[in-house]
Amino acid sequence: MNEFTRTVCACDRCRACCKRQPGAFAHGEIERLIEWAMKTQELSREDAFQWVKAQIWASPGALVKDLATQRTYRIGSITPRFRRGRCTFLDANERCTIHAVAPFGCAMFDTHMDHATAHPRSIALAESHQHPDYQRLRNELPMASHYKPNSY
Repeated sequence: MNEFTRTVCACDRCRACCKRQPGAFAHGEIERLIEWAMKTQELSREDAFQWVKAQIWASPGALVKDLATQRTYRIGSITPRFRRGRCTFLDANERCTIHAVAPFGCAMFDTHMDHATAHPRSIALAESHQHPDYQRLRNELPMASHYKPNSY
């Protein structure tokens, strides 16, 4: 997933996503968040893992369409929890407290992206969600109580 360039937009429209539907983590990013928590909060690996698990939940996930079969289905994902009307990682000034390790769904998309730029990113993210280790962790998490899906 290193082939994509991180977005830099922080306009009101892009930040509104943090209040509507925080972006999904890609496979491998939870480990990065655990490492970040160990360093920034001086936690043991197990404590950092437990802290991270308390900040995330299982989302119904991305709506995808198999073009060969025309079947539409969801691939479950992991997203930041939604608390007090916004992403759990936003501070009082609506700044991302985990910006350096923000989820792929936040860091690699913005509201101004055209389809040609966003589509390959969406495919890569959805494919990463199918990894067995990703889905195994997702199955250990509570289900999201806030979810505002977009139609296909």
